[in-house]
Amino acid sequence: MEQLYLEIGKIVNTRGLKGEVKVVPWADYPEIFEEINFVYGKDEKRYLIENVKYQKDNVILKLEGVDTIECAEKLKNSVLYVRKDTMPSLGSGTFFVADLIGLDVFDENEAFLGKIADVITAGGADVYIIKAEGKKDLLLPALKSVVNEIDLDGKKVRVTVPEGLM
Repeated sequence: MEQLYLEIGKIVNTRGLKGEVKVVPWADYPEIFEEINFVYGKDEKRYLIENVKYQKDNVILKLEGVDTIECAEKLKNSVLYVRKDTMPSLGSGTFFVADLIGLDVFDENEAFLGKIADVITAGGADVYIIKAEGKKDLLLPALKSVVNEIDLDGKKVRVTVPEGLM
C-alpha cells in the first residue's frame, strides 16, 4: 500500500511569543517548506504555513492557528508530515526514501541480499542500509555504478555489490 504522507521534519522548540516553531527539516533541502502550503501534525491536523524563515540548519515556521507560545509549546517534539501528492515532482531516477524502505535487494546474480531498512547520507552520497536476517547490515552506496535498477512496482532493487564490500 502506498504511503499518503511523508515525514518532513520535527518541531524541536518554540521561537518568540507569537507561536513560531523551530523545525529540524528532514528533507533534502530546507527550502521545500516554501514550495508547500500545508503540513500535518498529530492526528492528521492540517496547518497552513503562513511564513518560513531560516536559522542556521533549522526552519522557523509560523503555522495558522498557532498564535501564542503556549500553543507552540504543545507542538514541541511533534513530527510534521506532508501529503505525498502535494510534493514537487522528483526528477528521473530520484525517489522518496519512504518508497525505498522495505524494497527487496538482489545482486546481479539474483541472489537476495536483504531489504532496504533505511537510507542515510554519508560523504555527500546516499547509502542504503540493507538488512537480512542472521546477517550483518550491508551499507551500499546509492551510486549509478552500484544501483542497476529500482522497480517500485515490483518492490525490488537490483545492484552490483562493489568488490570487498560483502
